[in-house]
Amino acid sequence: MLTVHMIGNAHLDPVWLWPRQEGIDAVLATARSACDRLDEYPPFVFTCSGSWFHEQIERLDPTLFERVRQAVRTGRWQLVGGMHVQPDCNLPSEVSFARQLQIGQGYYRSRFGRPTTVGYNVDSFGHTAYMPRFLRQGGIDSYCFLRPGPGEMPLPASVFRWRSPDGFEVIAQQIAGAYTTGADDLGEHVARTLSAVPPHLTDIMCFYGVGDHGGGPTRRQIEWIARRTDAFPGARLVMSHPRAFFDVVAPRAGDLPVVPGELQHHAIGCYSVDRRIKVSLRQAEHSLQQAQACVERLSPPDAAELTGRLDRAWRSVAFNEFHDILGGTSLPDAGRQAAGELIAAAAEAQDVIVAATRTAFRDQAVPGRHRIIVFNPSEEPFDGCVEFGPWASRAWRHRLTNEAGADVPVQVVDSLARMEGLFRLLWNCRLGPGDRRVFELSSEPPSAAPAQRTEAPVDLGLGGKALTTADELHVGPWSLHFEVLADRTDTWSHSAGSRFSGRRLGCFRWRGSWRQAEAGPLRWMLVRQAEFSHSRLWCRLSTSASSEAVRLDVRVTWAEALRMLRLRIAGGEPVIRRTDLVSGGPLPRPADGREYPLGGGIYVEGPTAKLAVAAPDVFSAGVCGGDVNFTLLRSPYAAWHDPTPLDYRDDSPVTDQGSHEFHLLLWPAGLPVADLARHVRRMSMPPLIWEVTG
Repeated sequence: MLTVHMIGNAHLDPVWLWPRQEGIDAVLATARSACDRLDEYPPFVFTCSGSWFHEQIERLDPTLFERVRQAVRTGRWQLVGGMHVQPDCNLPSEVSFARQLQIGQGYYRSRFGRPTTVGYNVDSFGHTAYMPRFLRQGGIDSYCFLRPGPGEMPLPASVFRWRSPDGFEVIAQQIAGAYTTGADDLGEHVARTLSAVPPHLTDIMCFYGVGDHGGGPTRRQIEWIARRTDAFPGARLVMSHPRAFFDVVAPRAGDLPVVPGELQHHAIGCYSVDRRIKVSLRQAEHSLQQAQACVERLSPPDAAELTGRLDRAWRSVAFNEFHDILGGTSLPDAGRQAAGELIAAAAEAQDVIVAATRTAFRDQAVPGRHRIIVFNPSEEPFDGCVEFGPWASRAWRHRLTNEAGADVPVQVVDSLARMEGLFRLLWNCRLGPGDRRVFELSSEPPSAAPAQRTEAPVDLGLGGKALTTADELHVGPWSLHFEVLADRTDTWSHSAGSRFSGRRLGCFRWRGSWRQAEAGPLRWMLVRQAEFSHSRLWCRLSTSASSEAVRLDVRVTWAEALRMLRLRIAGGEPVIRRTDLVSGGPLPRPADGREYPLGGGIYVEGPTAKLAVAAPDVFSAGVCGGDVNFTLLRSPYAAWHDPTPLDYRDDSPVTDQGSHEFHLLLWPAGLPVADLARHVRRMSMPPLIWEVTG
């Protein structure tokens, strides 16, 4: 006899096609409805995910919250998920997933006396390969999901052991059909579930209840189940919950097939659309990590208060990792609010950094002395160029000295501000983990003549890097092309499947010639502008004698609708090996032309050529033949879902218009993947620099 575990739930998006305030109202209505159904139908069990959902009830309706707590105590309100919300499961960093679980499980422990052991991200648009490790480290041994669906990723069975690249496992079930339904008659819903039962199992889960905007199981649905407990030959319907199902399956885990790696693809457009949210997330993640490292290393007297501020900022980050927010599919106002809150979290982290570092190093302030402090809170050493703009007159003949009074070679470069008289200094610096250096700036002439600027030709060819910059930009054997493609897919790119196949409309055309912006002695830089239709692109290409990398800084003013911008790096020979950096670590992937979420960089090699690219602010890429394609921007209509016609409202806002910046490091001869990951972290969390003048 097959047991069908009927899982009553109410998937609730706190933000999507409605604002957060409406999502909170839906939480309260859904919780009251669920509690009422529990009172009316003793066999009924309700499954609910996420600490954020429960927090809203606790703060806004304490009486209702007590009803929820009582139902949890009796086992009829089942806590699942263990995270703050159901996040995007591709783009957040490993640290973010740890925080999601820390916040969610911590809340469950404090309010209900126990954490959950069931993971639950039923609507997320794919799942990173290292999720089993994140879950296991958060105390979770099983997982419920829907996407990718059966037509998007073939699986050996709907119930399987999901294994991460580093060997962690959870038992997972892919939900058949849907996680919610508004139908009163659940016959087709149950039949679809029965068709997905693995042959060696005697149990399966079937999810029901009104969802997306909340709601939960209805009276008619509950009564339908009660009347049809034995209506399906060979099967029995029972009102249940995911933990009960996984407890039955666990003893037979050895019989389950193993599915290694990531679960993809669904909604590939979500990897890149509404880039402002994704960039703001990265900035918040990195700022909060650096701030925490500063507090832990420097132990300021108010460390507890500073840590509390960081914890609160992380809660804001965790909420805005919700899959429809970070995935860029919500209403435009919701996207703007999310980006603002993530920027605010980063600003809070920067303020904590200031509080911790200025207190710790205040003794370096000496009246009449102009000092510059460089501090590395990281656990990794740093050896490279640092850059800082002191508040000083450019007319000075600057002398920078180290702690021993020895001159430090510097290069004066342009200020970030468009104002005469300001400047920035560039110099080499070496720091161990947790180290600080103290440099001093004075107007005295250096003891030795400064190194002379060297005019580098447009074909730089430095150190065997064979860096050339003709009309077709080349870095070693690789040519770079900024291509524009037609993209008439919706916000999610539902109709694209697993790859973008829009017609190539052309490339950005270079204007003028390459201009030399910097000419050593530490860094050389070339600048050029390009255009396509109404859009503009400025490219800065730089290199230094101390690095094998070529840096590409791109600023785009994008003014295109229903189009996408792609950086195609072509090598002239097929890629035979590929490793991407994703959330949790490196991941080998096929060069199959499909689009994948990216977590910092990519390494490829062909029969003779190799390439490593650090790209911490690019979130989507594919490799096809000999081409590495980075999806930089997409511009569909906002919150546009198939099958709504393209001409439904031609005045609808278009995503990702305006100014965007991209920063990449390219190693045209390749780089070990571990070193590539280290460079991505260094780009994202460089040493902290500030000046003290007394």
